[in-house]
Amino acid sequence: MSDTSNFNRRKFLKSTGAAGVAATLPFSGTAAADDGIIDDAFDLVSGVLYESLVVFDSNDDVDQLDVLDLENGYHKFEVLPVGYTELSADQIRTIADWDSVRRVQKNVELEYHNDDAREVTDVDVVQNENGYTGEGVHTAVIDSGVDGAHPDLEDSLVANWRWAGNPLGEPTLWVRAGDLDTDDNGHGTHVSGTVAGDGTQSDGQFKGMAPDADLSVYSAGLTLLIVKPVAAYDHMLARQRAGDVDISVVNNSYGSSNGNDFDPDGALNVATWEAWNEGILPVFSAGNSGPDAGTLNQYAKAPNVLGVAATDDQKAVTDFSSRGRESGNYDRKTALDNLAAYRETGDASGPLGIYRIGVGAPGNEIVSTMNPADPLQAQSIDDGRLWYATISGTSMSGPVTAGLATLVVDAYQQNNAGTPTPAEVLNTVEATAYEARESYTPWNMGAGFVDALDAVTRAENGNMASYSDVTLVQE
Repeated sequence: MSDTSNFNRRKFLKSTGAAGVAATLPFSGTAAADDGIIDDAFDLVSGVLYESLVVFDSNDDVDQLDVLDLENGYHKFEVLPVGYTELSADQIRTIADWDSVRRVQKNVELEYHNDDAREVTDVDVVQNENGYTGEGVHTAVIDSGVDGAHPDLEDSLVANWRWAGNPLGEPTLWVRAGDLDTDDNGHGTHVSGTVAGDGTQSDGQFKGMAPDADLSVYSAGLTLLIVKPVAAYDHMLARQRAGDVDISVVNNSYGSSNGNDFDPDGALNVATWEAWNEGILPVFSAGNSGPDAGTLNQYAKAPNVLGVAATDDQKAVTDFSSRGRESGNYDRKTALDNLAAYRETGDASGPLGIYRIGVGAPGNEIVSTMNPADPLQAQSIDDGRLWYATISGTSMSGPVTAGLATLVVDAYQQNNAGTPTPAEVLNTVEATAYEARESYTPWNMGAGFVDALDAVTRAENGNMASYSDVTLVQE
């Protein structure tokens, strides 16, 4: 199905199932309603209660769930137009007929996309010569967790939010964990250090991209059911709207590579859209399902997020890095305009997603923070670095780029009035990327390899890029 024709939300059908978890999830491929509101990850067997996210037109509409006899009640998110509950097959079909419902989505499991990154992107020059280190900028990470007592993260970590449990049984989904180690495998600690580690345990050798930034981490645990990142965005947005935080960038090194069209009504895509409109740039890893085309992370297809591919030390795209489509919409502005119209009216003409990479960044054998006891430490290259690990994946290139975006915000704020918009930051990162290898294509590298120095220089001068300034490779 091509994302290029007239679009009506009551007719749009897409699955948001997770790649790589077929052994634990029953993907039947059976759609239970002709109108496309029901996620086709459901098999809808009688007598079974399904963990579900119901996406409504508005947050107030979530209260309509009161009319159902729900065995375990429901959780209404604070900001997002989403309710979480357990539904029978008949209840799912009933809800799908409500005019206010955009999607009934199964709570499937997503997958985490598992020293020279600063040099190859020119971040070392930005830090050492230009003096931008992310100071005064707040960046968030949604991941497995973080070692709150890691020496490299003690100064930057301002909030370690830990998932509190079942949304149907806990009044609070996120609790402060302070300096506790909330990371059960080390993935989130590694990602967090790439963004904002200060290199304390290596005399600065392995510091992150924005070592003086403020860092909030949402610790979702080993099993990343989709309700967790949705809940993280809801919590983040509530705090942003209340004036408790001013987050500029959020890194997301996880997702699903299912090959489908962008789903504007998926709960997580609704969440990232709300974040974009609250001044937060979501950065998503492209995924580790390459080298074939059409394997791009489902959530990196949103026009309001920056999707990041992984490169090696020679700036070549890694084999594992997921690719976009060899043909399809690559025009971000067109998709954004269409998506905005769809959010307003429920109808849109033309593509809503983009099917290319945004930019590429180092993601192969990246050295970053790790607790010595974390499981991923044992899988790392044995280099004798007690507080660090060397691992690869677009999980690593994502936070490299999120940290770079943080530096762009820092440079702008220090030299200009106000704060740049997510669109300005995204466009500036894309517009300053370049074609470092002839093998680059729009579907494997988008606008090209990131250049922190050029991006920061534009921000410093107040010359933030627009959509028309972005040129894709081979154009």
